[in-house]
Amino acid sequence: MLSNERAPIQMQDFEVKVKRVRVVGLLRTKADIVAEHVKDVLKAKTLHEAIIKSFESKQRLSDLEIFKNVSIHLDAPKNSAGSYDGMEVTFHVKEYRMLASSVAANAGTQSGDASLTFTLRNLLGRAEQLKSVSMTTFPYWGQTLQLHFIKPYYKNVDKRLLLTLGKTNTKHTASGFQEQVTGAQAEVQFPSFLGKHGLALSWDWRNLGEFSPTVPLSVRQDAGHTLKCAVKHTLEADERDDPVAPTSGYVARLTHELAGLGGDVFFGKMDVHMQVFRELFWNWVFSVSLWTGFLKPLSPSKINDRFLLGGPTTLRGFGLWGIGPREQGHSLGGDVYWSTGAHLFIPLPFVPRNELTERVRVHTFLTAGNLIQYRKGKCALCACRSTLPHRGTNEGC
Repeated sequence: MLSNERAPIQMQDFEVKVKRVRVVGLLRTKADIVAEHVKDVLKAKTLHEAIIKSFESKQRLSDLEIFKNVSIHLDAPKNSAGSYDGMEVTFHVKEYRMLASSVAANAGTQSGDASLTFTLRNLLGRAEQLKSVSMTTFPYWGQTLQLHFIKPYYKNVDKRLLLTLGKTNTKHTASGFQEQVTGAQAEVQFPSFLGKHGLALSWDWRNLGEFSPTVPLSVRQDAGHTLKCAVKHTLEADERDDPVAPTSGYVARLTHELAGLGGDVFFGKMDVHMQVFRELFWNWVFSVSLWTGFLKPLSPSKINDRFLLGGPTTLRGFGLWGIGPREQGHSLGGDVYWSTGAHLFIPLPFVPRNELTERVRVHTFLTAGNLIQYRKGKCALCACRSTLPHRGTNEGC
């Protein structure tokens, strides 16, 4: 029995040839960097492949962070003979303005900060950025000025070069001294199957001074100028569903630092941060965190190289740098530490749910940690074990 009905044509089976790819709306952007991110569309053999590759190219163009809008138009124009002989794909883009600025502020129960940022985007036409950042922290006064130049690799924006110049002036009230740091850093970032890597070489000229009258001699002996030249490697894996208010996933960060490639500061340092999030019920989110670090001094360690533990940014519920060795009421820092916490985030009750209230939650937590100084001749494992018997715990809401 014959039927006049035609079988539907599947996009996977409909063969096409992409004859031309255009990008419309370029002003400062160089054509070569754009062509690198849309060239795969020309390799499409079917309509389905052309659509998929077009949206992949759109995402790559958006990842350059130089276009405010990116849209796609597919067309099959006729040739001079009036027949269709190929597909044309057009990307319509709108570039961001070159100058951008932003103001940000963070406030907690014990501290806060405010920052002002100016950015020159797409500076040389290949997605470069020149960024100036000014930050002030309070009530423990500190001021930071930084200038960043960011150059992404034109074939893969996840690979980039960062050059940084900066100056920091911080008053460390809990330890009774003030530190001035002037430095430069060159860093290369690149992805792998493990996560995002950063390999950096830094030079920091530090000056410790302006001690409070009650500062002990063990802190005053670190006074004066030092030059730290270090190489640092970081590995970060971030699988959270939201970087601000996550409900699932995890984030892990591993840092290695070796100081002593010049200068007069010598040590090896390792730091590990991990945090896991899981949604329970009624939009309640449970989180567990673990931080640990070890500093191996290759010369007598200085207070501005040691770990400092306590306060809202390191161990919530404790006073600023309130854990670890102390003398005359001042924190001396330590070489080995651990901290852990269990956190429960609860939505605000009796409040309509919207984009703002979703990110404001009741926070209940239980934290614990310890910090000690490394004793010369003691093995690293023994030093880590010695932090366990004497621990501090805190809970709050």
